[in-house]
Amino acid sequence: MTLRSSRIPLGRPRAASLAFLVILIALLAGFVPAARPQAAAAKPRIIMYRGLGTWVDMYDAKAWSDPVAAVADMASHGVRTLYLETANFHYPATASMFSHGKITAADFIRACHAEGIKIVAWYLPSFDGTARDLTRSMAAIDYRTPDGQRFDSFALDIEWTKVKPATLRTTRLLALSAKIRAAAGGAYPLGAIIMSPVGMTRSPSIWPGFPYAGLAGIYDVFVPMGYYTYHGDGYANAYNDTRGNVAIIRAKTGLPSIPIHVIGGDAAKSSPSETLAYVRALRETGCIGGSLYDWATTTPESWAALTNVRANPTQTPALPLAVGYLPAVGNCPSERTHPKEAFYQTTGQNGPRVLSYRLYDAQAGEVRLLVNWKSVATLPAGPAKKWTTVRSLTIPAGYWNATGANVIGFVAKGDLGAWSVWGVRAVTLTPAAR
Repeated sequence: MTLRSSRIPLGRPRAASLAFLVILIALLAGFVPAARPQAAAAKPRIIMYRGLGTWVDMYDAKAWSDPVAAVADMASHGVRTLYLETANFHYPATASMFSHGKITAADFIRACHAEGIKIVAWYLPSFDGTARDLTRSMAAIDYRTPDGQRFDSFALDIEWTKVKPATLRTTRLLALSAKIRAAAGGAYPLGAIIMSPVGMTRSPSIWPGFPYAGLAGIYDVFVPMGYYTYHGDGYANAYNDTRGNVAIIRAKTGLPSIPIHVIGGDAAKSSPSETLAYVRALRETGCIGGSLYDWATTTPESWAALTNVRANPTQTPALPLAVGYLPAVGNCPSERTHPKEAFYQTTGQNGPRVLSYRLYDAQAGEVRLLVNWKSVATLPAGPAKKWTTVRSLTIPAGYWNATGANVIGFVAKGDLGAWSVWGVRAVTLTPAAR
């Protein structure tokens, strides 16, 4: 996570920015991976990166003055994970990096766990080649409260670019990451907080040859600093920027189902419509979670939109699916990685269209149908524990975009811990008879 004192905006608004992202997403949609990076030795549980998160850095006086009150406020907004900065390479002494006077990281850990919130430590390294970066990273991983509690995960904040050339920086990043993984063990969950992929694409001199694939072989989750508020204004910018970041990570790693938790815009600068667009982009792409930076500056309007950030599992196949994808998705006997919702995408549509589909174990009022985020219908019930026959529904022209993409969503009741049993398959779209 970017320090307040060292934030690096990767790309400023440009007249062609929207067109750039639309083209980028279209190109990456057809990407065929050449090779699969070597996976970590084990697959840790990464539930702490799922769902809604929030951030506290070392300079957040409001949070550090009263961790119990801060965490209680987070819980009231449905936050599932706090990302807490334990140190950065600027900090003068490792021995005291977990305390701010009488308040320590232990206060946050205890408060979070008492509220049922996970807590992830994060550290900003310098890549200067000294032992400091490894020492401070492992200090967070090894940290224990007096009663034996610990951070639930550790994430490395990969954004400092002062080391030149970039090849040396990359070498040191991968060496540090490998040492952290070896010391933490294959079963310990690690997150890679990376600069905005869209920003790095726009400004390739920032970190040429950024090692997406190498990091994917070490870390369990990508946590990109999307920061759409640095790249423009408005709904379309936030939406396209978020989807662009997901597309780039999937393409560069060659792993369409790689777990991604996107950090959205600067909370203080994100308008309600921008936050809404960001959340919709997260849902359409099936990201495992999301958050704005940071807790202290998130507005009530943004908190309201963030309640719809999903706590998704890692999904296979990755969303959005192409209209015409026939196999089942959902939370049904043959597939359980889309337990809340599934989104399909198609190209521009002119006039009314007939949507055909099948549902599994459909209960009355259980599944809603959305087209471009407009509510179309609550789908009727079907036979218990069976698939319906093919159903068809005519959707009027007013729901469709004549140019660009169209997104169709099937959204089920239930949430993490109480998922609904449901499924959808055989989704197709044809022109309505005239």
